Amino acid sequence: HPYSVQPCDHRRPDHLLIRRRAIGAWMDIPANKESRTSLQFREQIKRHAPRFAVEAFIKARARLSAPPLEDIKLHDYRISADPSADARLTLVIPSVASQRAFGGVTTGIDIFLSLGQRTGFDLRILADDFETDGDRDLIDRRARQFGLDPAGIALVPRSAQTPEVPVRRNDLFLSYNWWTTLNLNQLIEAQAALYGRPPLPLLYLIQEYEPAFYPFSSTHMLARLAFDSPWPAWGIFNSSELFTYFTAQKHRVDRSYVFEPRLSDSLRPFVTQRDDKKRQILIYGRPAIARNCFSLIEKGLVEWVKTDPAARDWAIISAGTPHDDIPLGNGQAIRSVGKLSMEDYARMLQTTAIGLSLMSSPHPSYPPLEMAHFGIRTITNSFANKDLSATHPNIVSLADVRPKAIAEALADACRAYEADPRGGWDRCIETPFLQPGPFHFVDQLAGDLKALLA
Repeated sequence: HPYSVQPCDHRRPDHLLIRRRAIGAWMDIPANKESRTSLQFREQIKRHAPRFAVEAFIKARARLSAPPLEDIKLHDYRISADPSADARLTLVIPSVASQRAFGGVTTGIDIFLSLGQRTGFDLRILADDFETDGDRDLIDRRARQFGLDPAGIALVPRSAQTPEVPVRRNDLFLSYNWWTTLNLNQLIEAQAALYGRPPLPLLYLIQEYEPAFYPFSSTHMLARLAFDSPWPAWGIFNSSELFTYFTAQKHRVDRSYVFEPRLSDSLRPFVTQRDDKKRQILIYGRPAIARNCFSLIEKGLVEWVKTDPAARDWAIISAGTPHDDIPLGNGQAIRSVGKLSMEDYARMLQTTAIGLSLMSSPHPSYPPLEMAHFGIRTITNSFANKDLSATHPNIVSLADVRPKAIAEALADACRAYEADPRGGWDRCIETPFLQPGPFHFVDQLAGDLKALLA
């Protein structure tokens, strides 16, 4: 919060006070109305209610709080013998429902299908969250793009707290995140005991440093534990930046396969269509995902609208997850369009002049890379060993993410656009992000898996 500082007059004792303006500053910043009302209510109780009422409120809030995430996500499996001698690869993922399929899910599915295509193994997906609709539209669509018969891919929604899973001697498992990994450790142990053989390696698709999703807690510790499997683990890392950060935290895997982010095949046909840019700012808006720093994006836009007279000429669009439109002051607002189809997203990238996408993570994040390669002057942030400004001339990577720094970067980008509206397109270069074809590590991993089961 800002301070108000006044000259000291020794004859006026009240002038010795440096007056806090926290409440005033907070009220100046547009925020979610419901959240603000909740905060006000909580503060009123803490300040004015008698002690017994405060304690009752705290106890009631504790009873209504959700249990630790591990109490919800971790579970055992009951395994039964599957006598088939055929090798099979099973992807264990929370959900494959289309409405929940952001970049990480589609990347995981594509790697799974690529491995199936190159190994010839049978394919199965265990959807670990309780599913009700058996949504397999995404799986079927992606399978056809890989030349696979969707009917040959089994999708098994979880229907019990402790699901029964038929397991073959030559079953390999690909886990998607920390809790599917911990759940599979127990299953792999049971598989080894059932068939009297050493445990087969668990394949772990690592697309984020997941312990950082949680404060220091039991959940944080368990997410770290998933990176240090008691059984053989082969890690598949989404970016060299993430792999470097992973190893710096002293985690280990028995084998590592690293791939760099690639432009989605769904966006690729549009990247060469260089339409005129318009005065539009596109933000990656996922308010519920803490690592996407939506509150900083909002505060930076508030500061920019307040300090840059040119702001009134720009439209501000939020794509990601739907939320209420957010007023920014001076007649400006963030307009949410929610989760776009890939075609609509591509058309927005083609015509947008400025992008703003933050990520509190060592993982590069796809939106800033997509924006930059579509000729958008893109503002993002650095983190630890990550600096995306080195990957593309359209990217500005901020070390300082306070609202004033974000506002200054937006003002600079606006001035650059006015000076050269097509400058973002002109700075587009060929990078590994644009390389077509499969993930380069897949052939190596597929060969290693076939050799393992031979």
